[in-house]
Parts: sequence; C-alpha cells; structure tokens
Amino acid sequence: MSYRVGKPAVPFALPDQEGRVHRLEDYAGHWLLMVFHRHLM
Repeated sequence: MSYRVGKPAVPFALPDQEGRVHRLEDYAGHWLLMVFHRHLM
C-alpha cells in the first residue's frame, strides 16, 4: 500500500445524502477536513 501523507489528494467527486455531487476542486482555497472510514457489512 502506498501512503500519500503530505501529498495533495487525488481529484474525486462524491454525492451527499441528498444526491448533490461535491468535487474536491469545489473547495480549492478553503480548509477542508476529509474523514474516511471503512464500513463493514
């Protein structure tokens, strides 16, 4: 596994719970906290 600590995040887009798509580039120039977690089913 290659870790990207200290590197820019790769571009991505994800929908929120209301279906609106949020893209990483939409937040350029702003502070953004990204939290990723593993969901086990």
